[in-house]
Amino acid sequence: MSVIPVQYESLKAILPYMDPNTRFQISLRIPSISSLEKRIPLKIVNLKFSKTGMEVNGARYRLGVYRYSKDNDVSSEIQMSMLPIPHDIDEHGFTISPGINTVLPGDVDLRKEILRDLQNDSDRRERLLVQELRGLKKILAERWEYTEQDEFPTVPSYPEYRADCEIHWKKSSVRLIRDRINSLQTALEPFKHRRNNTKPPFTNWIQLTVTSQRRGLIQRIPYSKNLFVAMKMLISTMFGKRSSIISVKNVTIDFCDYILRFPVKTKLRIQALDVLSWNASNFQEFSRIIDKSSFPLQQLTMKCGARRSRFEHVIVKGARTLIIDNIATISRPWIPILRNLTNRHLYLKQQSRNESHSHYVNFISSWLENERPVGTSWTGIMEEVTAKRVLIYLKMRPEVVAVSCNMHYVELRVNASSSLQVFYEALQPSDTKCLLTWRVVRSQMK
Repeated sequence: MSVIPVQYESLKAILPYMDPNTRFQISLRIPSISSLEKRIPLKIVNLKFSKTGMEVNGARYRLGVYRYSKDNDVSSEIQMSMLPIPHDIDEHGFTISPGINTVLPGDVDLRKEILRDLQNDSDRRERLLVQELRGLKKILAERWEYTEQDEFPTVPSYPEYRADCEIHWKKSSVRLIRDRINSLQTALEPFKHRRNNTKPPFTNWIQLTVTSQRRGLIQRIPYSKNLFVAMKMLISTMFGKRSSIISVKNVTIDFCDYILRFPVKTKLRIQALDVLSWNASNFQEFSRIIDKSSFPLQQLTMKCGARRSRFEHVIVKGARTLIIDNIATISRPWIPILRNLTNRHLYLKQQSRNESHSHYVNFISSWLENERPVGTSWTGIMEEVTAKRVLIYLKMRPEVVAVSCNMHYVELRVNASSSLQVFYEALQPSDTKCLLTWRVVRSQMK
């Protein structure tokens, strides 16, 4: 059956409705239509950036260094270590991070300070690895009653090695001990090559791995540039030199204190943003690549701890819906911060251990006193016992106009034209946590 090629005008009509990942593949494989594809507006539903790549509408693009060896004598542990790794590799096999502080034109600098390079090639690290290896081999020798020659006779014992590590491994199975020995021997290979001035028996490649629900794709190029340069090229190829602003519904930045590689003169129009531990300077830097028509954001999700400085930027204050996901190990109080936020909808995913029902009662009282506008709301996940106590205290207030028979709902008068509805519902039938919500609605009273 003959194949009828798609004409230029037909392609112009089809491209806007294609999945972005399909467009990227067509543009890369057929350079003659690349300029056309760049002129057609690009629309993405979900765009996620990580340190090792990105995700576009569920398709993941990951970069790493792949080490290929023709040596049949290479151990299975080393073969497993030949899977792509997210770091550059030096001539001896040590992982390194060149360019970790290099900001290229167009990049978004989200660092809070100068980043430290990997330090995994020190004499101290080698001594610790050798000391642990000797301890594990000693354990195996005692079990099987044999002796083995030391592979590293020139490496002295290190006084910082903790003897309790040997106590832990003495209780482990032979299989686990051998797996750990193989892992330690692999980690020590670069030290051997540096000492002997030799190179690992590998050919290094930069590997791009694309995975989606429908298929997987692997592409490799010679390892002639660092990963941060390759990442810049990948993102610039996909998003750079476009004639119009790229529309993205949801953007996720899955890292903090790092550099986001981004094309020069490229802008995004976004609706929702999900970030990790950002402060005001991070939002200011990121706003350079966001078109002004995106603000105020429809939704902003912040995974962070309770620090007031994180919520001072206009992007945070202006977001219509602000979702806060508390990830801090030390639980600081949230209410002092929440009191000053005027977002239309607030959602706190985790209650602070330092805040009791009385704090939330006072918080609700501030909403009554400040007369928040109709349509504003607050929702938080907390223990059901806390939510019950909140409603018990609220039902005794003089502003109460309605109470449900099961005590899950209380309505309070704000003014002549609005009231505040406070209620909670269980997350799961057998769960001790619930959603406590209050919202300002137009009063139904005459």
